[in-house]
Amino acid sequence: MHDRSPEKGERPRVAVLAEGHLVGETIVLALVAQDLEVTDFPYPRSRVELLETRREVSAAGAQVGIVVAEIDDVAQWRGVMAVVETIPLRWILVTGSSNPPRWGGLIAAGCQGIVSMTDGLDTLAATVRTVARGGQGLSPEVRERALEAWERLGPERRDLIKRIAALSPREWQVLGMLNEGQSITTIADSGGVSEGTVRSQVRAIRQKLNVKSQLAAVAAYQEAVEFDRV
Repeated sequence: MHDRSPEKGERPRVAVLAEGHLVGETIVLALVAQDLEVTDFPYPRSRVELLETRREVSAAGAQVGIVVAEIDDVAQWRGVMAVVETIPLRWILVTGSSNPPRWGGLIAAGCQGIVSMTDGLDTLAATVRTVARGGQGLSPEVRERALEAWERLGPERRDLIKRIAALSPREWQVLGMLNEGQSITTIADSGGVSEGTVRSQVRAIRQKLNVKSQLAAVAAYQEAVEFDRV
């Protein structure tokens, strides 16, 4: 998490990463009108893009980050988790998704605030200022309930979900295809890559999930998908 707070009289510098470009533009314009210094960055869709975004955000000197995304399934949640864990800012999630365990996982990873899409831009601006000063962007009661819901998943399931979050989008896709019973050959043909490339991806998946077999990796995928139903 970024430790520097704005000096007295200094406008908080805010980075905005939005899944939807138009939503991101709307938020940027609204926050600028609230006298905040805001920069819009592309939403990272891969590990390479995420690392490039981290470099650009650091160069901009941002203090607070706003990530605008839904977390309705584990893949979406995984993308937000990667942003929070990789880019060292005081993060606020703006989302239409309301799911205490997923909120709790993001809070445990360092997310400082969560604002509903229905709360309005004035609420978001107030939350940005609170978080920029080092405060929490959630009421203590909501924060505690979300963390408790995350804790109730148990250590093994939490660890698995966090390992799943480390997979790249392509690795997650390959794992899903394996779960559907597709062969290495079929996966390679559909992706226009060699079988050797897919086998390397499967090895990387197993290493990240800390499992010894492809079957165990598929079982981990199925467990993670159950997270969607929590």
